[in-house]
Order: sequence, then structure tokens, then C-alpha cells
Amino acid sequence: MDIEHLLLRLRAISDNDLRLALNAQSLAIDDERFITAFNCVSASHDIARTDIDFKGPPNIPAAKLREMRKRASVVFMAFTALCYMRSLHLERGLDDVPEASILRAFRDIYRAGSIKRGDDTLVQHIRNSLTHGTFQFERTADVLFTDIAWQESLSISQLMELCEHVHRLYHAAFKVVIPCPPNWSKYGSL
Repeated sequence: MDIEHLLLRLRAISDNDLRLALNAQSLAIDDERFITAFNCVSASHDIARTDIDFKGPPNIPAAKLREMRKRASVVFMAFTALCYMRSLHLERGLDDVPEASILRAFRDIYRAGSIKRGDDTLVQHIRNSLTHGTFQFERTADVLFTDIAWQESLSISQLMELCEHVHRLYHAAFKVVIPCPPNWSKYGSL
């Protein structure tokens, strides 16, 4: 599945506009577990960084260790952003945002892959695949997700960006203002 057109819409939304829209819709969240989730997202980025030295057993070649770290980073990020960092208040609230709201882009990414309200969505299928362990990395830099009779591939880069935007959504909805990662300053100016 190619979700590039949805990601483009999300990139166009600044963090400030996102926070204002969430406040206007009363979609703030305050559960302390989200701080843990934000820390997990940071850790998933650290796992993939090549400038941080993670030592593996001496019999594992460095290139193989890097590949294993990349995969671990992707799984940890996806699980954290799509499974652990989850608020029914926030996600169901997106279903009711006005058509002209910038939050529609987030609603649409959550609804991707479903024809009508109530159908399983791309995010729901990915969640199921992650929690049941029915996903696999392909040789083409894609992840193949399987959920019962549903199967879909998503490029690792699009999956990671999807997770980053979910992280942005939750970060902006959190009642306590926490400084944004520096790379988020590009959003809204694209």
C-alpha cells in the first residue's frame, strides 16, 4: 500500500496548528503512560543510530548487528506508536472532526484501508499483526503485515513516517507541553 498522498497532507500541518486544532476539539490527553511512550519512541530512534555503539556477541558480524538493530528499531517504534500509545478518546474523537479541520488528515490516515466507518483500518490491521507476531520483513525494505485474511506491505520508510506522525498527534494532544524534537520544525512549511 502506498500512503504517500496521506503523508503529504500530514507533513503540511505545523505542530502549533495541530495543538490548536486538538484543543479546539477537546481532544487533549493526560495519561502518564504517554510520557513512557514518548521515551520509548526516543529509544527506538537511538537503537537505529549508527553513532551509538551497541555491542553484540563476538560471533555476530557488525553488518548483521546493524541490520538487527534496524529491525528492532522499526518494530519497537511501530509497536509503541500504534499499540502502546493509544487513546480511544483521541482516535474516536478524530471521527467527529469537521470536514475543514486540519485534523481530517490524521483521521484519514487512521481510516486508511477501510471503505466505511466500522471496518478495520490499515492501523488496526498493523496493530493486530504486531501484537500477534504475524508480520515479516521482506528483502525489498518493506514490512509485510498479515491479519487473518488481510495482507498488506508497507515500505519501512512510510511505516516509520506514519509512526512519527502518530507520535506528533499524541505529543500535541498531551496536556503538558513537552518540547518537540528539532526535526519537527519542518512540518507546516513543506
